[in-house]
Amino acid sequence: MLTIHGRRNSNQVIQLMWTVGELGLEHRRLSVGGAFGGRDTDAFGALNPNRLVPVIEDDGFVLWESHAIVRYLCRRYGAGGLLPDDPREAALADQWMQWTDNHFMPLFFPIFWGLIRTEASARDDGDLARRARETGVLLGIVEHRLEGRDYLVGDTLTMGDIPLGAMMFKYYTLPIERPPLPSVERWYARLRERPAYREHAMRDFGRNTAEWKALELEGG
Repeated sequence: MLTIHGRRNSNQVIQLMWTVGELGLEHRRLSVGGAFGGRDTDAFGALNPNRLVPVIEDDGFVLWESHAIVRYLCRRYGAGGLLPDDPREAALADQWMQWTDNHFMPLFFPIFWGLIRTEASARDDGDLARRARETGVLLGIVEHRLEGRDYLVGDTLTMGDIPLGAMMFKYYTLPIERPPLPSVERWYARLRERPAYREHAMRDFGRNTAEWKALELEGG
């Protein structure tokens, strides 16, 4: 059985769990990290010397780094689906995973961290507003890509949609300025129709640090 180490509200774990849900994989998940601790144990250090989540164990095979895990699971269990058979489509899926990691994540995630994980007295509201505006501009690239397409690679969900799609719930829930992006909004609506997305990505994260911590403990 697939074993997943990581608390379910970690953004990297959300990507992984959504993938597992789409693939219908039998699994167990152990709450590690955040309020649950566990990353400083010898046992966890033996699995991942970086002491970060997520980590998987799959029939004795250990793997860490969230995108590497998503790619592995799609190669092993999702060939022809989340991992396209066509090598060019598979490369495009890889491209969008990399783009999210290199461009979107560094710009957007500090907004989430600043609004939810930082006390109001310590926030830089000007920087958060700037980042929100620049995130909207950056999503213009995605808007153009999605014109005439249901998903980032084509007409079906692939692993290329997962890293960016996993953050769209936060993007559309946080109290920030957002430009009209009709193609992105239609894509996000399609994601919300997927049961695995609703279960794993659309989880309440609260409005402040205290609510975040309480929901983390409640959700496991």
